[in-house]
Amino acid sequence: QKFYINGDYYVSGGPVYLFNSGETPASSSYLAAGEPFTLAKATGGMLIIMEHRYYGVSYPVSDMSGPNMRYLTVENALEDVANFVRNAPEFVKASVGLTIGPQNKWVATGGSYSANLAVWLRQQYPDLFYAAYASSAPVLIKSNFYQYDQVVGRALPCAQNISDAITTLDAILDSNDRQLIDSWKRAFALDALKDDSDFAGALTDQLSNTVQYYMPPTQGSNSPDAIASLCSWFNRTRNIPLQNFADMTAAYIRNNGIDPVSAYSSSAGSKNTALYQDGRSWFYQTCTQFGYWQAAPPEPLRRLRSKYVTMDWQSRPCQAFFGEGITGQPDVGSLNKKLGGLFPNVTRVVFVNGLNDPWSELSVASDPSVAAVNMAYGENVVITMSKASHVTDFYFASSRTDFGVDIARKRILAAIKSFLGL
Repeated sequence: QKFYINGDYYVSGGPVYLFNSGETPASSSYLAAGEPFTLAKATGGMLIIMEHRYYGVSYPVSDMSGPNMRYLTVENALEDVANFVRNAPEFVKASVGLTIGPQNKWVATGGSYSANLAVWLRQQYPDLFYAAYASSAPVLIKSNFYQYDQVVGRALPCAQNISDAITTLDAILDSNDRQLIDSWKRAFALDALKDDSDFAGALTDQLSNTVQYYMPPTQGSNSPDAIASLCSWFNRTRNIPLQNFADMTAAYIRNNGIDPVSAYSSSAGSKNTALYQDGRSWFYQTCTQFGYWQAAPPEPLRRLRSKYVTMDWQSRPCQAFFGEGITGQPDVGSLNKKLGGLFPNVTRVVFVNGLNDPWSELSVASDPSVAAVNMAYGENVVITMSKASHVTDFYFASSRTDFGVDIARKRILAAIKSFLGL
C-alpha cells in the first residue's frame, strides 16, 4: 500500500499522526497542508499518509470483478492500518531515517469516511492508537439516509421553490406520458438518460454538491456565494419553479462539461472491471456494508429530491456491477453493533462537524444529547461550527477566520495537546 511520511517537524518521542485517505487516493499535498499537518507541526510530530486498499494504486487484486472485490471490507481496511503501525518502525527508518518505537503515541486522523476509520481504529486497536481526530465522521451507518435531503433543504433559502418543482416533476413522471416526460428531460439537458429514475436522481447532484462543499466567499472579495447563486435561478417569477430548475440544471451540465450518461446512468460502467476506479470501490462498500443511500424523505416531510430517488433504486445496480451474490440491503445493524454507531466505545477523540454538512445527521453532533453522552465519556471533545460544512476544518484550503473554522482549529489543537499531555 502506498504511503507518505513527513518527519520535518518530528522531535524524538513525539506523536505520530496517521491519516488513512479513505475513499480517495493518498495525496502528498497533505504532507505540507491540512489539519493533520498543522497538528504534527505544532506538537513535534510525524505525519504519515496511508492509502486505503482498493483506492489510488493500492490493490491486492488484478481487476475489480465481483469476486475480486470480496477483500474490500472495513474490517480488512482497519487491520491494514494496524499491521502498518505494528511494522512502522522499520518502514519509517528505511524511508526517512527517523526512529520511532513504543514511546511514541499514535493519533488516528481523517475526514468523512476516513474520520470513521480514525474513530474505529481508536476503538478496535486502543493498544496501537492513543487518540484520534475525526472531521465530519458519519459514524452511524444507515441504509435509508433520507435525512441528507433535509439538511440540504435547511441550508437553501429557495428550498420550497425546489420542493414545488419536484412535486410537479413527480406528477409528470407519474403520468406515464412519454411525450411530456421526454420534453422535460430535454429541458433539463438530460434527454440521454432513458431511465426515468436516473433522470430524477441526476437532479440531486448540483444541490448536494453546493451544500456539502459550501464555503462562504471571503469577506471583501468579489467571489459569488454558491448558495445565493443557486437560489437566484428561482427569483424568475415569470416561470414556474420546474422551468427554473430545468434552466439551472441545463446550465450546470453545460458549464461543467458533464456527460449525463457516464455521470448519472445507474448502469454506466458496470462491466468495466479494470483497476483504478475509486468510484467503483466506494460503490462496492455502500452495496455490501454501508448503504448511505441518499433517498427522498417519506411523506409528509418536505422533499428536494423526487420520490423516484429511493433506496432500492440506488442499490439496484449492485448486482449488475458485482454479481448475484449481492442481495438485499447491507446489514448495517450488525456493523453498528460492532463499531458503536453514534456511541463508539472510545476515549480521547476529537469529533468535529459543520452543521451545514448533510452528513452531520449521522455524526455524534446530530443531537445535543448524543454529543453530551460522547463528551461525558473518556475525555472526548465534540466541536461544531454552525456555518461550516463537510470536513471544512480538515481541508488545507480552509484557513479562514470569518466563519468559525479558526476557532475550531484552536480547540482541536488544545484538545490534542491535552490528550498528549503537552
